[in-house]
Amino acid sequence: MTSSEASGPDSSGVQRSSRPRLAATISWILYDLANTAYSMNVVSLYFGTWIIINLGQSDFIVSFVNSFSMILVALTMPVLGDWSDHRGGKMALLGLFTGACILGTAVLGLLGNHITDLHILLPLVMAVFVIANYSYQGGLVFYNALLPAVSTPRTIGRVSGYGVAIGYMGSILGLAVAGLFVDGHFYGLRIPGLTGGGTAAAFIPTALLFLFFAIPIFIFVREPYAALPGRPKWSLRESYRKTFRSLVDSRRYPGLPRFLLAKLLYEDSIETVIIYMGIYTQAVMGFTLAEANQFFVIVIPSAVIGSALCGILTDHFGPKKTLTWVILLWVVTLTGVIATGSRTLFWIAGCIIGMLMGSTWTSARPLLISLVPREKLGEFFGLYALSGKVAAVLGPILWSTITWSLASFGPVIKYKAAIAALACNMAVGAWLLRRVPDHHQKSPR
Repeated sequence: MTSSEASGPDSSGVQRSSRPRLAATISWILYDLANTAYSMNVVSLYFGTWIIINLGQSDFIVSFVNSFSMILVALTMPVLGDWSDHRGGKMALLGLFTGACILGTAVLGLLGNHITDLHILLPLVMAVFVIANYSYQGGLVFYNALLPAVSTPRTIGRVSGYGVAIGYMGSILGLAVAGLFVDGHFYGLRIPGLTGGGTAAAFIPTALLFLFFAIPIFIFVREPYAALPGRPKWSLRESYRKTFRSLVDSRRYPGLPRFLLAKLLYEDSIETVIIYMGIYTQAVMGFTLAEANQFFVIVIPSAVIGSALCGILTDHFGPKKTLTWVILLWVVTLTGVIATGSRTLFWIAGCIIGMLMGSTWTSARPLLISLVPREKLGEFFGLYALSGKVAAVLGPILWSTITWSLASFGPVIKYKAAIAALACNMAVGAWLLRRVPDHHQKSPR
């Protein structure tokens, strides 16, 4: 990558830079750090811990609010992505959703610190979480669609991988900042005068961290495509019709429906693992909250390594082959988690899961870009979000159904059975990927 720019028209006739500025690439990567801190602190660890363990509520509440926010994403993001392609509105929508997520996260902290009546607290927390999580997930649509603006065809896998890798560094930073406010310390590090405020104290610092690292993308990154003269006027009804046609017409975009279906199945499992990993470590493996925090801190570097390595493999072998092997390794690793009760083996499996989690996002984004026209990336990343968010609805429902039906057998049996169902989903997803076209051509040195 270089800070110099060489401009030229793309296939749609729009003038764009063939070599993005280094500042733009770094800013795009830093946004991954910002939103991953939210994902780790809110989605994976503290929100579920707060609701289920601290407030004594059922898994269903966490599943419901996650699923409902994903339904909203699935219903709205394809058409908002299409609108952004027509109007050149990716940066504006990214800013809107980023702001809403940051504000919602901060409000969660305010509610937790000032309201003690559960009859008032729970409905408010559920509503605010839906808004925050919808906004976080929605922002990813436009963030992902900006990937070609900060990379070249030769470096797209690596830039995607660096984004995910630095994003997981954001997880460590997020856990460190949150730990200072939740426990009053982080591995011996303390802020004079600051005492632990409990789980709900994690949310406001997380919001501020998100804000700080999200700012550069709005300063340095420019959209690769602008609205073209002569395009028909955008219509909401027509946009939904186009979304449906894109989903069912495999002749126009060979492999796209199969890829989106495979993504639905494997991401169904990954999203559910993200939500319940913190709960599993405590309920099945017997970790305390502090030990669960330590588990994530130790595991996350493996995600950084896996993401960066997978970016190189994606550029070398192509996103389809790389993603297929990543999903197969997911199945093997989840099977190992089910089979073991050993903390040592669980730590090893956790490190592998960390590598695979980063690798999945690293290879999936370039695979979609290889299957669709670049001038329609907003629309198709909306469909990408649709597939993933339907998965995020079904996964928690599947998890909750299994854990509810097997509750009488105790936490170990019910949670291991739920993971077995997730492994089966991923196996089917890997099978579907076999017939997705592989358009990869190794770039000459």
